[in-house]
Amino acid sequence: MAQILVEDLDPVILEKLETLAKQHGRSLQEELKHILQQASEKATHYSTCGDIEKVREAVAHAQVRYTGKIFSDSTELIREDRER
Repeated sequence: MAQILVEDLDPVILEKLETLAKQHGRSLQEELKHILQQASEKATHYSTCGDIEKVREAVAHAQVRYTGKIFSDSTELIREDRER
């Protein structure tokens, strides 16, 4: 299995990671593995989960649904809210 060396890690970050590890009942190495696993799963999920055809269908449906509709300008409402 691969090993990773992280150089020049900010001591504050290291302290926070150690605190997280203690809170979760893990060693620092186990906590880091867990964090990396979660991050990689999220990255993979976001980049592969979308079915582009479903997205295109949803956009086309929204375009048809809102074609010809007139929406109010919210600028005045925002200005009134800011002045409160």
